[in-house]
Amino acid sequence: ARTATNIRGGARSPIASMVHALTVLSAVLLLAPLLGYLPMAALAALLLLVAWNMSEAKHFAHTLRVAPKSDVAVLLTCYVLTVGFDMVIGVSVGMVLAAFLFMRRMAEVTEARLAESGADVARAELPPHVALYEISGPLFFGAAQKAMAALEVVDGDTRVVILCMDQVHAMDATGLVALESALTSLHDQGRLALLCGVCPQPLGLLTKAKLLNEDVLVCASLEEAVEVARSKLL
Repeated sequence: ARTATNIRGGARSPIASMVHALTVLSAVLLLAPLLGYLPMAALAALLLLVAWNMSEAKHFAHTLRVAPKSDVAVLLTCYVLTVGFDMVIGVSVGMVLAAFLFMRRMAEVTEARLAESGADVARAELPPHVALYEISGPLFFGAAQKAMAALEVVDGDTRVVILCMDQVHAMDATGLVALESALTSLHDQGRLALLCGVCPQPLGLLTKAKLLNEDVLVCASLEEAVEVARSKLL
């Protein structure tokens, strides 16, 4: 309640919380004798008013109307646990559920697909025996295996596989293992793998894991990767 009141009063920094705490402490120490003259009904009304203001009833109802069902489920679960048990339990369970929901959504948006048409293919003018795969979304433990599954099916006449990773801004250890497994599979099939547009964080992870070698090359752009592929096919 004190935190909510502080924020509503315009608090923007930890110093505001400290000042508010000192103000409340001073009021309790200096005005404690006067509290005995306040009727309990007045204090109860004050608590009800604070609780109502903290409830954000208008935003609560708006969220129930417009939010996705999964978000509504998390909100109602957090609400029931807070009212029935304790705020700490409600917030803790809500954060865990929200984290799992976030991972599920990230897994749904992460994919690797064969670029058979589109601006990138037209811009690159892919030579024969070269396949371009576009990977989009973060490669983490909730999505890595699903995304890399697309690389398990490569045409038999493909000799060079270009992986466009300019939309992969983050990768964890599980994503690294999945990518390494896909690159190893391409190497065992006698195919060259070219990574292009790799973002700084995944590139640092690949370098640290020593996955970059003569069979796995990194290019700054798709055009450069296509030129390297042409030179390797000669």
